[in-house]
Amino acid sequence: MVSHFPVSALKATHRHSPGLALAALTLFVLLLAPSARPALAEPLPGLTYLTEEYYPFNYTENGDLKGVSYELLRMVWEELGMPPKPVEVLPWARGYERVRFEKGTVLFSMARTPERERLFHWVGPIMAVRFVLIARKDRAIRLDSLDDLRGMTVGTLRGDVSDTLLTAYQTIASIQPVADMRQNIDKLMNNRLDMVAYEELSWDKIAARSGLTVDDFETVYVLRETPVYFAFNKDVCEVVVKQFQEALDRARKRSRFRQILDDYLN
Repeated sequence: MVSHFPVSALKATHRHSPGLALAALTLFVLLLAPSARPALAEPLPGLTYLTEEYYPFNYTENGDLKGVSYELLRMVWEELGMPPKPVEVLPWARGYERVRFEKGTVLFSMARTPERERLFHWVGPIMAVRFVLIARKDRAIRLDSLDDLRGMTVGTLRGDVSDTLLTAYQTIASIQPVADMRQNIDKLMNNRLDMVAYEELSWDKIAARSGLTVDDFETVYVLRETPVYFAFNKDVCEVVVKQFQEALDRARKRSRFRQILDDYLN
């Protein structure tokens, strides 16, 4: 709608003061040209979203990205009035390296640990998880402490929390990282590994997709319990991080998020 400013007012103002007339004319032009007003900034500008194959939190199926964390991210975009954005799916180690050093990047889902605390801005939590050591049930392996790993072979995901936690035990055990955790299923079933170290729920889901069941395996040791988050590169503006957190808080309170958890985890 065009705002109306009486021309007679311009004439009257001009008779009394040329300066006031110029100011009034400027206002008149601005009112007639609303397109000249500055546009509102886009929410979360310039962010690059990164993720990995980490079922059931974020994974691809028939070329489409799915999972608890991705569905929550879509809800955050909706809360902010944004359309869906592209997400790059990378091996974990590459994604982690990029979010450490590349400005404007966001990686999900990342376990928030004391070792990583100062490296990123954190938005979440998404949900709590457990990183554990898992063995075939028929092997009947028992661990009272990590010192009992002596002489054993453990498969990990390169750069994952569980991989990092076992670094100190490389002198007594063979720690074998891979780029894709699915590789460790075959190695474990063919007795090329004694155990795998990974997130418990994700392992159960990956095993099920490979035709195995949770009854084939057992958790023999809990390495760490921690929530997973969206991790932002440290150079991302804190105002943007706060905006994302507030939108995520609203999204997690919606009944739709509870339905997402039920769909993917049960």
